[in-house]
Amino acid sequence: MKTMQHINSFYNGLRASGALKMAEQFNSNRQEKILQSLNRSMVVPYQNIAKNLGSTVPKSALSNFAKVNSVLSGVPTKQLSHLFPYRIQTNPKFFKQIAEQQAQFAKRMSQLNEYLQEAQRHFDQKYRELEPVISCLANCGWVITPFIEINELFKLKGKTRQFCDQFMSNYYAENHYKRFYYEYDELIQDFTDDEELEAGYLDQLKLMGKLIKQDFNNSKVLISTAVSILDFKYVEKMGSINTNKITRHQEIVDYFNAHKNDERSVLDYLSFLSLLKVMDKFFQSGRFRVGVENTELTRHAIQHGRYDPNRFKNTDFIKVMLLVIAVRFSTDIDNIN
Repeated sequence: MKTMQHINSFYNGLRASGALKMAEQFNSNRQEKILQSLNRSMVVPYQNIAKNLGSTVPKSALSNFAKVNSVLSGVPTKQLSHLFPYRIQTNPKFFKQIAEQQAQFAKRMSQLNEYLQEAQRHFDQKYRELEPVISCLANCGWVITPFIEINELFKLKGKTRQFCDQFMSNYYAENHYKRFYYEYDELIQDFTDDEELEAGYLDQLKLMGKLIKQDFNNSKVLISTAVSILDFKYVEKMGSINTNKITRHQEIVDYFNAHKNDERSVLDYLSFLSLLKVMDKFFQSGRFRVGVENTELTRHAIQHGRYDPNRFKNTDFIKVMLLVIAVRFSTDIDNIN
């Protein structure tokens, strides 16, 4: 019984360390559960092997054993050599069987790794198919935020621009704008009311929230304020809030071209693609000579009073606020300059 306690004490720590090291390689709850399950499946075999005890194990074999466990667990080999219970060193049958279990464990982990790589390939391929959808939505002024139900976008594959625009309008207007209010509230929660820098913008967000919840048509007089907050959040994200730098269209284009091939997950890439394409469109300089009744909905036209307010739709306010949300929660534009 005492030998069993020694062995369990050693291997519980070893398995925990190994599981932690390997779990760090994955970020999915499902993958972590698989790892934990594999580790638990090794406990009973070790306990059964521990019942068989014999004579002496050569130091060279023990050293190799420590190296194998070091690779699996991340614990330094030298440290492992000191951790092995003395009774293990005096039982070759025990060592042989436990080594076989380690080999099986390594094989299982190799198979798991192959499975995860194959799953990742399928995952990447599946969501890469959304690129044309992201581009279509960007042309309509819709940005993809971290809160959207991404699988809903598969419904838009091969659809027209008008269909995609209407789909997103319905998506955010459904159930009295429930999805939009959720994201809006998340943005408010992210602002820090104890910082003087953001206090005024936070007050504006709260007041705008009250006004649109009273009557969403109030959004037509709030769009200029929303664009102002977008400018603030953008330059704040770049670390340029106390400088003379402003948001420039060409910098957005240059940044996209410089970083579109950076290594990132497929979902991060879709977010990057969506944000930069919508920013590109929204920050373009407009052609004012066409008249306020024909100008594009851009920051330039809104802030310079070159967009007829009678043309504003409720979805225009939503598009601008989603852009604020996407900018705030993006991890891809911190170093845009």
